[in-house]
Amino acid sequence: GAKEAGLAEAMLIGYKDDLDKNLVQAYAATGVVHIIAISGLHLALIYWLLNLLTKPLEHLKRARYVKPLIIISGLWLFSVAAGASPSVLRAALMFTCIVIGNNLARKTSVYNSLAASAFLLLCINPFWLWDAGFQLSYAAVLSIVVFMKPIYNSLFISNKLADQVWKLLSVTLAAQILTAPICLYQFHQFPTLFLFTNLVAVPLSSLILFGEILLCSTAWLAPAADVTGWCLLQSIRFLNNFVELAGKLPFAVWQGLQINAVQVWLLYACITGLALWWLRKSKQALIAGLLFLLLFAVIRASSFYNAAKQQKLI
Repeated sequence: GAKEAGLAEAMLIGYKDDLDKNLVQAYAATGVVHIIAISGLHLALIYWLLNLLTKPLEHLKRARYVKPLIIISGLWLFSVAAGASPSVLRAALMFTCIVIGNNLARKTSVYNSLAASAFLLLCINPFWLWDAGFQLSYAAVLSIVVFMKPIYNSLFISNKLADQVWKLLSVTLAAQILTAPICLYQFHQFPTLFLFTNLVAVPLSSLILFGEILLCSTAWLAPAADVTGWCLLQSIRFLNNFVELAGKLPFAVWQGLQINAVQVWLLYACITGLALWWLRKSKQALIAGLLFLLLFAVIRASSFYNAAKQQKLI
């Protein structure tokens, strides 16, 4: 099917020309559009797969540098095949730092890896700083690194399955904290069902990506390829139907949100203040965060008042 093939191409190699426009809008409205864009999630799965396949090489003394070379080569070949977008290059550079650090028996700092990858990418093209994908990619990773553990540790769940669900929700919640202001500024909307949709879409999309790699590997064997292809078709069709159904709900997306650059910085200042109060128990940070939030509300109320009073023929 056209919809299924379009999504499969986008998820595997980042080719988006065959994507159905209404389907893309549904993915954006439900907060799972990151599945379509090749990003850190895809590179993490490729890294995990390459690490698993090269594990036997760990026992060979002479092959010490072969494993990291294979993993790094595989990551960069996939990044180039996927179009080498800023979000893909960011993830590839970060995983390269991790692989080199592990091989040298040095513990890598995710903040250093993040900063180094941003610096190198901006040396190549400084204008990526204004690219929405670049901004969202770094904001999401930084947000997950800072907030995921505190959110996850705030609730203890003894049941293993429920604990895994809560871990996935914690990652989704954490990612939204620093990406929300950029989404409001760039796209003027906010997906209200992002928690519910990501809970289904993220695990299923991971299985679909593995299924696509398996399909490419078994393409020469017709019976295996037929079975894999049929399973992929059903999985992608279910994912598309689920996202489209969620996107049609009247409360799925909060639209018409217009904020300017000053308000974006005020939101980040508010988030920083509230985060320091939550993580460091700083009362001064709480007061500062609330003051920034008040200033944001005043500017927003003023813009509504001016819009209501103006008289224009457009």
